[in-house]
Amino acid sequence: MDLGKLEFKLLAEFVANADTVMTRAMLIERVWGYDFAPTTNIVDVYVRHLRVKLTAAGGEDPILTVRGVGYMLRG
Repeated sequence: MDLGKLEFKLLAEFVANADTVMTRAMLIERVWGYDFAPTTNIVDVYVRHLRVKLTAAGGEDPILTVRGVGYMLRG
């Protein structure tokens, strides 16, 4: 599986914080380096790309969506 630079950074952030809910603002700051939450769905788009790649072999989706809050990697 080939991951782009930002996909890898996003996955690394999830792994480093497994079983912890990461808000979109936290991910924007840590992965993209912004100190503000732009009005964009960039986090959602990259999470979707990452999910597709992680489940390509038929495995279970390891990323849990916490509605209204963010995302969490199941440990």
